[in-house]
Amino acid sequence: MIPAHFLTTNSAEDKSQVAVIPRGNQGTPCGEKALLMAPKVRLSSGHEMPVLGFGTYKLRGYHCSTAVHCAIETGFRHFDTAYYYENEKEVGEALRTQINMGNISRENIFLTTKLWNTHHDPRDVRRICQKQLELLGFSYIDLYLMHFPVGYKNVCDEILRPMSGDQIQTVEIDYLDTWRAMEDLVKLGMVRSIGLSNFNMEQIQRLIQCSSSKPVVNQVEIWPGFLQKDLVDYCRYNGIVVTAFSPLGQPNRENHCPVYFFSEGMKRLVKKYRRSAGQIVLRYLIDYGVVPIPKAANPLHIRENLNIFDFKLDDADTRLLRGIKPKSRIVKYEIVKDHMFYPFELLNENNEKPEVKEDRTEEPNFPNNFNEDEEENEDNDENKIN
Repeated sequence: MIPAHFLTTNSAEDKSQVAVIPRGNQGTPCGEKALLMAPKVRLSSGHEMPVLGFGTYKLRGYHCSTAVHCAIETGFRHFDTAYYYENEKEVGEALRTQINMGNISRENIFLTTKLWNTHHDPRDVRRICQKQLELLGFSYIDLYLMHFPVGYKNVCDEILRPMSGDQIQTVEIDYLDTWRAMEDLVKLGMVRSIGLSNFNMEQIQRLIQCSSSKPVVNQVEIWPGFLQKDLVDYCRYNGIVVTAFSPLGQPNRENHCPVYFFSEGMKRLVKKYRRSAGQIVLRYLIDYGVVPIPKAANPLHIRENLNIFDFKLDDADTRLLRGIKPKSRIVKYEIVKDHMFYPFELLNENNEKPEVKEDRTEEPNFPNNFNEDEEENEDNDENKIN
């Protein structure tokens, strides 16, 4: 779990009062003023980050804006976006509206965004970060991550996946050079902390040995069945906080995958704790010592995802979840598997086997109060990066 000396209670300076934005039915969860605030973890940079975040991948336009509004009203203070998500403008506008309404202050928002692969050239880093600040409408970013260690050819800022036939055009820019340009952003006050996403242990170690600063965060895929224990332990040893994307394993009720989410064991936990499967998993991952960033658009599910700090799984149930059979990663991004900086092992990774549809005969019905996190029913396109 996250070491106790890294954890802080809810900051006393967060005295924001939540106002209700008139939007029809005031009986929705967003309209309630009783907030459950996530505790915070202290990063090696000295700044604090809530141990639960709000993910925005694939949220666009009106749906993105309303989801962020509801998340703020519910009590979320940690928001995760990226240049690749093409929603920084909507995220920033929603956050600034809440600030202008007096519901929250900028100092009490922890905002993460990411440097996309087409901007690995050190000459592009400051320029694109400035553009992202303008899109967000803020003077600084709390956490700026290198989204992936593999760089792409920069055709223009609007082309995020430069293709040549069916192949992405990559470049051999060393991520160390990109990192050094990111370090300058901290010195300039444009970002407060910098980190990584989708990096493996060897790449992180090389960066630590060859740079003047180490990353404060590594954001990777983690969910029950794919806990990446060695990577998490390595990061913890080096004082690097691990953020978990796809924390539920992208549950799909049609195919009943991943199996654990719809199992009889999970149904028993749902009944025992009177919580949704999603809430149980998020509670488990926080106790495991990572920072989940679930995504949801439904107000009920947004509130459910945050409402996990007033219960705790007992040791037996924690062992039950820890004993889930290991599975393969979901986001493999094999289209760049031949690149020198490709970070993943693809075959027999940790002796894991992918789930196949034949397993459906062994799967029970899903729980009645299943949490339809927005990760459900996403396509498993290996060309995507969270």
